[in-house]
Amino acid sequence: MYMTPIDFIDLGFRTFMRGPFSNPERISLHQGESDFRLLDAREGLVVTLGPETSFFDRPSRSVSRWPGTWTIPRQSPHPMPKRSWIANEFATFLYVFFGGGDVKLNRVATMEKQREVLLTAGVGNVVEKIDLTKLARDNSAPLLFLQPAYLCSSANVAIQSVPCDASTMSWARAPYVYATGPIGDLSTPAILCLAGKTMIWCERIEPGESRDYALGNVIATTANIVSKLRPTSQAHPEDREVAALQHAQARANGIVLAPTKTGRNSIRMRLRECAAATKILFESIRAREGFLVCELTNESDAPAHVFVQLNKSDFYGGSGLVGFAIKLLSSIFRVSHVSLGH
Repeated sequence: MYMTPIDFIDLGFRTFMRGPFSNPERISLHQGESDFRLLDAREGLVVTLGPETSFFDRPSRSVSRWPGTWTIPRQSPHPMPKRSWIANEFATFLYVFFGGGDVKLNRVATMEKQREVLLTAGVGNVVEKIDLTKLARDNSAPLLFLQPAYLCSSANVAIQSVPCDASTMSWARAPYVYATGPIGDLSTPAILCLAGKTMIWCERIEPGESRDYALGNVIATTANIVSKLRPTSQAHPEDREVAALQHAQARANGIVLAPTKTGRNSIRMRLRECAAATKILFESIRAREGFLVCELTNESDAPAHVFVQLNKSDFYGGSGLVGFAIKLLSSIFRVSHVSLGH
């Protein structure tokens, strides 16, 4: 069977239309506008930038881009206050040792014309596009997510490193996570793109509801989620309304009494919270696979959102030198199958 010239033209047109930069509904953007379009299999996305527009992305995730774009490395996607050199050195110390401090990402900007950039989610990963303005209009709390899950974000998204308390530590298993939210008004979409293994599932949890998730599968939650570890052999608590009411009353009492506490009591509370988070992290490290589950509960009056990846990668542990030590300790426990009492 021979192909006619019309067949060759049709084959070339179909091949061209399957390209990542081919969009039959190509949009025209103005200055400051951006568009994030996922590929068919969600293995990556194409970011379209208007003239003199920028966005942030994770280093080494850019595959192809048009001429007229340039990258500014180590830029902070959050307002940078004026600080002394001691505060700057302390932020650098947190970044090197604990993975905290200032967030540093690549800033990709265009010049005079509209341009497109192709990003990959990584081997075996898929992309989840989140509009933070929709979450904010839904009265949701700020979003907390793992640092490796970050792929890219629009210029009007603020991202900061926050230390993990005992609740966040139970699902993040790292000293620091990223906290994000939209900058400015809610009329302009604030896009955050996360990457996860195989598929990312978003679940909305209403006030008073609770879910169980496997360790390592949760990559992001809103800040109004309360999490704790529970052995898989124990049944899920049935009555959550009483516990939620008690927690809300305790939180309200803590807010009322907070201004009357002294600085010494505040430091003591922070040390206790750090010790509780460290204990949770150690429990997560030494537990065998499938022994513990993460119990996530919405004990607030606003809806909560949880983002879960279908498959999980290796134990995260965080970035920085402390994160490397946590990963090493976790590998020792998992190789030797030490459970220390479990």
